[in-house]
Order: sequence, then C-alpha cells, then structure tokens
Amino acid sequence: MSMRVAPSKMNLIRFKRTLAFLRRAHDLLEEKREILLLEVNRRIGEATKLRSQVNEQLREAYELLDAASVVVGTREMSLISRSPRFVNDLVVSKKKIMGVSVPSLEISKKVNPVSYGISKPTILLDQFVEKFGEILPLLVRLAELESALIRLVEEVKKTQHRINALEQFLIPRYQSMVSMISAILEERDREEFVRVKKVKTLLEKKARQVVAYG
Repeated sequence: MSMRVAPSKMNLIRFKRTLAFLRRAHDLLEEKREILLLEVNRRIGEATKLRSQVNEQLREAYELLDAASVVVGTREMSLISRSPRFVNDLVVSKKKIMGVSVPSLEISKKVNPVSYGISKPTILLDQFVEKFGEILPLLVRLAELESALIRLVEEVKKTQHRINALEQFLIPRYQSMVSMISAILEERDREEFVRVKKVKTLLEKKARQVVAYG
C-alpha cells in the first residue's frame, strides 16, 4: 500500500476500521480451522477403528470362502457368484460441515430369495454371504468418512492459507499504515501546538507592550 494515500484523520479512521475487520476475520478463520481440525481428528479416529474392523471381518469372510470352495468346488462357486443374495440401494446425499459440502451415504439391504443353484448347499456359504452382508454397510461408512476427510483437509488448507495471508500481509500492512498516519498526524498536532503557543506568546508580548506604553 502506498503512502500516496493522504495522511488525514478520515483515512486514519477508515484504515482503523479495515484493520479491525481484518482482525475479526482472522479470529473467525482461526475458530473455523480449529473446528475443522476437530472434525478431521474425530473422523480419522473413527476411520482407523472402522478400517481395522473391516480388515478383520474381511479376513474371516475369505476364510469362510476358502472353506466353502473346498467343500463345494470351484465350478459351483462360480455359479453362486451369479446369484446374489442381496439387493442393495445406495442413497447419496450431501451435508454441510462449517460450510464444507461432504457426502452422506446410506445403504438399504434387501434379501434376494434366489437359490444358489448348486447341488451341494453348505452352511459355510450362508455364513460367507451373511458375513459380507455385515461388511458392506461398514465399507459404505468407511467410504463416506474417507471422502469427507479429503474435503475437510482441503478446506483446512484453504483456511490456513487465508490466515497466513492475513497474518503475513494484510494485517501488518494496515497496521503499518495506521501507525504511519497516526505518527504524521501527531507530528502535525505537535507542530500546530508549538505554532499556536508561539503566536499566543507573541500576542501576549505585544499586549504587554501596549499596556506599558499606553
């Protein structure tokens, strides 16, 4: 910002108001950043636990799948894969967190009464299918969390960038302008005070002379 701006009281008031606005904006952005970080940390914690839970359940499911494959056979397992036991509807919507749009995923599961179509039904297959039916909502929730995390972290970065711009450029610039204009106006006031005092002294001196020679 250039000192070509007239160092007037009006400009001083204007710059002080702008500086107050920038400081308020800085405080609000810091508050937003802290809330976003809380949301990020909460979701990281939930996603970490959920990912561990999903991995464990997937391990159990694949153990059931391997055992069922041994009993049923590869060919008939291929037939099973063409007869899904569940029909899933995924509803995608959005919600706002501190102005950030994040996805909200909901899944509804309906049992499909289609038979396996094989000659060797086994309880292992039922357990395997049920296990995956339990895992699917967890996977959907995990996807929702990770997608939200990406957007929230990006918003944290943007917010921090704005905070840095205020701290490193805008606020110091306006502080400097306010200080310089204040200093110039104070110097003018001092000069004016000295000038007025000199004039007053001179007038008083002349008044005394008039009285003395009157």
